[in-house]
Amino acid sequence: MPHSASLAHLRFWSLLFAALALAWGVSARRWSETWWWLALLDQVPALLLLPAPLLLAYLAARRRKGGWVAWNLGAALAFAVFQAGAALPRAERLPDGAPLTLLTLNTDFASAPPAALAALVARERADIVTLQEGLDRERQARPYEAALRSAFPGWTVLRHDELLTLIRLPLLDSRTVTFPQTPHSVLLARIRAAGQEVTVVNAHLPTIGVWPNASDRALGRTLPQRVAHQLDARREFPGVVARLLGQGGGPLLLAGDLNAPPRGELHRDLNALGLRDAFAQAGRGFGLTHHARAPYARSDYVWLRGAQAEDVQTLSDLLSDHRALVVRLRLPPAAEGSPGETLP
Repeated sequence: MPHSASLAHLRFWSLLFAALALAWGVSARRWSETWWWLALLDQVPALLLLPAPLLLAYLAARRRKGGWVAWNLGAALAFAVFQAGAALPRAERLPDGAPLTLLTLNTDFASAPPAALAALVARERADIVTLQEGLDRERQARPYEAALRSAFPGWTVLRHDELLTLIRLPLLDSRTVTFPQTPHSVLLARIRAAGQEVTVVNAHLPTIGVWPNASDRALGRTLPQRVAHQLDARREFPGVVARLLGQGGGPLLLAGDLNAPPRGELHRDLNALGLRDAFAQAGRGFGLTHHARAPYARSDYVWLRGAQAEDVQTLSDLLSDHRALVVRLRLPPAAEGSPGETLP
């Protein structure tokens, strides 16, 4: 192939990748919970496409085209951060305050062994554990809950359906909050930590699947209808969180498997509510949590209000098909005479 034609192809593909990545990023942040086809596209792990600009940079280097090397390396960096969700090292000053550690894990239909989970929690010195998919495949919850109570003596174990929250700090109250239109809920616990009231929200949002389940087949749902049905809970979720945020001004920790990529409309809406992604604050790299053996996506999150992440890690222990996410954070100093200090 002539040199000029080869260079023209390099320019074309370099510009095309950048344009498509930009269009995908902007569209996903505005309409990924609105347009069914974009919701499906947004399930493609962006990390799998990252080699494309790196390959183009390599080809440009072979042709000694420094400008196109820089262009493609810049495109790769932007794509890694804004689409694949890479967190760059930060040197933020942490506020004074009390330390608190939270661990969250999707247990893959109660497959995470309680004894191994307890050992992991002890090793990481976690104060709060939020678990999802705490039902076995026959949708039985009590055996797994009983095994967890045995493995975590002295802890408070809360459960609603497949959600389990384990706490070793004083519990003030707990309840479930049901979504207005869909049969989904979050499990809410209020605890006392560092002389103040802290709200912990355990959540699990549905995944966006292509293949129909038994209900879809019975109702004859088309692919657009199936995706819209699966998106209903995700569309309601920001409103549910907004109401919880409006019920008090203390620290709030939202943890769980949100089945959403580290970009998109849901991410934007939670940021708009004043929550901050703990991994974006204090994580390193991509924070991949699924699949545990060969992770390619980040679907598990901890979002914070009124607290600062100090360190965030995904753990390599193979307890389920997800990797556990552990967040070490600091709570702000309790205000003198705050309600949390007067509670028993």
